[in-house]
Amino acid sequence: MKNRDIVFGHVIAWLVYILYEVSSVALTAGLHGPLYHFPVYYCCYIGLFYFNAHVVLDFAFFKTGRPYMVSGGLIAAEILLFFIIKAGLDLVMPGVTKSPEALLAKPYLLSNLFREVFFIGFSIAYWSMLGMVRFKERNHQMEREQLKNMASTLELKNRYVSVENAFLQTQISPHLLFNSLSFIYTSVRRLSDQAGNGVLLLSDLMRYSLVTGKDAESVLLSREVEQIWNLISLSRLRMEEHFYLQFKRKGRLAGKKIIPLLLITLVENAIKHGELDDRKVPVRISLSVEGDQLLFLTSNKIRESSPYKKGGLGLDNLQKRLANAYPGRFAFKFGKREGLFIVSLKITL
Repeated sequence: MKNRDIVFGHVIAWLVYILYEVSSVALTAGLHGPLYHFPVYYCCYIGLFYFNAHVVLDFAFFKTGRPYMVSGGLIAAEILLFFIIKAGLDLVMPGVTKSPEALLAKPYLLSNLFREVFFIGFSIAYWSMLGMVRFKERNHQMEREQLKNMASTLELKNRYVSVENAFLQTQISPHLLFNSLSFIYTSVRRLSDQAGNGVLLLSDLMRYSLVTGKDAESVLLSREVEQIWNLISLSRLRMEEHFYLQFKRKGRLAGKKIIPLLLITLVENAIKHGELDDRKVPVRISLSVEGDQLLFLTSNKIRESSPYKKGGLGLDNLQKRLANAYPGRFAFKFGKREGLFIVSLKITL
């Protein structure tokens, strides 16, 4: 069932992308050639996407000793082979007026090269995210099993807390992923500033969540608030005008530090499970700092139907991190009241 859901998600994602791209081309430049050309060419590009990820990159990084050198050579060969296939299709497909001489013209070469690099860039980002998820799951599972087998000593308890916090903070820094996102941002921004800004916000959020806390147990409160704004801006891009959220803050943030991914987890929870399109009952978020006292509140109207599971795992994990970082110095409450889900967090910094 899980594999079926993944395949279905891929199909939906490709249909949305193709519909968006074809619509954009139709509105700006007009469609040229028979409609049956589109499924043929898109099948080729989708095949290039998955072939690069699951054949070329898997082979280079998992079967060879010099993955970067091998992957670079294979990708270059892949680009050349795909160009030959695409040129052959252009020659034999009815309605495509391409002579052999036109296939060697500079505009044709550059446009096809850009198109291939565009899909290969997306493929690299997709493969990087898959690898990152697999590595995190495997590493976390191994650490948990090892530590649970030694649960009789105090030393084990401390090590278990450290590993669990490290997993919750996701301390992996996939440079290939961020380089790919930079490439995608540059390419997508040519088509849509809004989509480009969304990629940029997502990249900053992912970098913060993956890198923050790698060498320190705390971050500046101002940096955490900056990422809250990024998350709100990204959600606003997704929801467009049907997005009602209020974020208020009071007090001086300068010099204050907290454990990373603390407040942003609560904001993510409110956005994920809250009713965002009700103007009368918007999501409310407030941050107040007075001296060494931090008060953070979220309130959201409970969504009647949500695609996300409501297991409370994120809030339970957050409570564990608070107990580890601020023993006896925090108050954390959450629950339902009059159709709202309310979270209250008070910390002595």
